[in-house]
Amino acid sequence: MIKVLVTGANGQLGQSFRYWASRFPKFEFTFSDLPELDLTNDLQLTHYFEKNTTDYVFNCAAYTEVDKAEEEIVLAHKLNELAVEKLCELAKKHRFRLVHFSTDYVFDGTNENPYKETHPHAPQSVYGASKSKGERALLNADIDAWIVRTSWLFSPYGKNFVKTIFSLLQNKTEINVVADQTGAPTYAIDLAKSILEALAQRSFGKGTSVYHITNEGSTTWHEFALKIKELINADCEIKPVATEDYPTLAKRPKYSVLSNEKFKKEFKIKSRSWEWVLADCLKKIKSES
Repeated sequence: MIKVLVTGANGQLGQSFRYWASRFPKFEFTFSDLPELDLTNDLQLTHYFEKNTTDYVFNCAAYTEVDKAEEEIVLAHKLNELAVEKLCELAKKHRFRLVHFSTDYVFDGTNENPYKETHPHAPQSVYGASKSKGERALLNADIDAWIVRTSWLFSPYGKNFVKTIFSLLQNKTEINVVADQTGAPTYAIDLAKSILEALAQRSFGKGTSVYHITNEGSTTWHEFALKIKELINADCEIKPVATEDYPTLAKRPKYSVLSNEKFKKEFKIKSRSWEWVLADCLKKIKSES
């Protein structure tokens, strides 16, 4: 059995790995989150790996409150950078492999074509900078790892754009949604499955590899919201607005589509269109509401 620790198990991605756990019997999962395993507590982390044999750590834990990070700078860096440094140190000592999840926010959003894995970082927010530094810590650690960047994550779990818009469409007659930011929506359930299928094919190579994994296609937040409206047959009017008319503490990338060609080519794993998986996600949300 391959022993896998999933950190941040109560978040979108952690719960998505839980969704697939029984269908990948080669993996023996341990799902952990606060308070039983605090990644910012070095003693607690050290004690865990001294007591438990681990083959892989899927690090789904992260500080993801993009706007709050502008005010909670220390906390964002503690979880997104320093905790990653500690995991790298422990990976070296205990010889486990690390799958670490990162974000499109490490880029500046000025591209006109999908970002490849090798594109230089230029984060525009505290959140993006903290994730970028976490990646750098991992790349400098001399361990066997994957950095998996993804974008616009949604699922039936936790807080995300799809669940927010689904709720607003039930309760409002009119909403405003930003129409000039473009990205690639990613279904957390598909992302988790892609990781497990890839690891079932073959084990890690030496060193750290970087992959982009998203669903197929790109869209704007406004078009994304319109598709949700169409799929649930809502009456609410969705008005397009410009980024400057919807001020936020953190600066968002205008264009942050990630190219997932490298991952698809190496593992021959097909990705579904974001529209297709959105319908699946909404069915699950409806069944739980």
